[in-house]
Amino acid sequence: MSGIRVRSLTKAYGRLPVLHGIDLDVQPGEVVGLIGPNGAGKTTLMSCVIGFLRPDGGEVSIDGRASDEIDIRRRTGFVPERMNFDRRASGRAFLRYMARLAEVPREEVNARVDTLLDRLGLSDAGKRLLGQYSRGMLQRIGMCQALVREPDFLFLDEPTSGLDPNGVFLVRDLIAEQKRRGAAVLLNSHQLAEVEKVCDRVVFLNKGVIALDELLRDATKIVIAITLLPGSFDPAAINAVDNVVTATVASEDEIAQLVARVVGTGAGVIDVRRRTTDLESIFRGNA
Repeated sequence: MSGIRVRSLTKAYGRLPVLHGIDLDVQPGEVVGLIGPNGAGKTTLMSCVIGFLRPDGGEVSIDGRASDEIDIRRRTGFVPERMNFDRRASGRAFLRYMARLAEVPREEVNARVDTLLDRLGLSDAGKRLLGQYSRGMLQRIGMCQALVREPDFLFLDEPTSGLDPNGVFLVRDLIAEQKRRGAAVLLNSHQLAEVEKVCDRVVFLNKGVIALDELLRDATKIVIAITLLPGSFDPAAINAVDNVVTATVASEDEIAQLVARVVGTGAGVIDVRRRTTDLESIFRGNA
């Protein structure tokens, strides 16, 4: 599986240019966040990659093939910000229909649907009509349909929109599960805190161009910040700025070893956390 590849992508609506030569890659097992101000072209870009819109120029491929090929569509999951449902169908009937469209083997459909309803906290609502669902429940059923065939390529457009905190936590866990499974995930969201928590890399789109492509997490290194109790350490022995020691390590074992060494000097450790890129600063600086 070669992932998602976009080269020199352009798109205009009539005389209004929206995308100006976008290059983008999302590798298997990678979660990439797409952020930017309103009107930057994020939804247009995602729609072109999925195959809902035809680009004016450039190339889009998924696993080396056109994104609108039937076989690629079968391996693709998509959660739009808002879905249009037949509100007269029950949640379970809707998922059964989507599973059959995705060509889930007939003998596996019921088990797959029941598993997804349970995983998304909708088991008790499966028999209810979609017209009786709240906004958050509709968002959850939308996530169910995207995962019905365990896609290799997952596109999420504001997946936590309308969700309560428990729903947000659930989506966060589901994204992590898809990453571990090896899926390539492209996430479009204005929720910067969630992007920081789930994404490996962030692409900042502004006025139809990529203004920044920033790595948030590197599997080969971990940046940590150790906050010390003021006055509890010798500044000559410990290099701290504003009572914070910043270090780069290669594993969680090295984090434990470093903290033990700091504590061994007599310093009081009051906080240890991983440090990631400050997306709010990126957004303010590029918007």
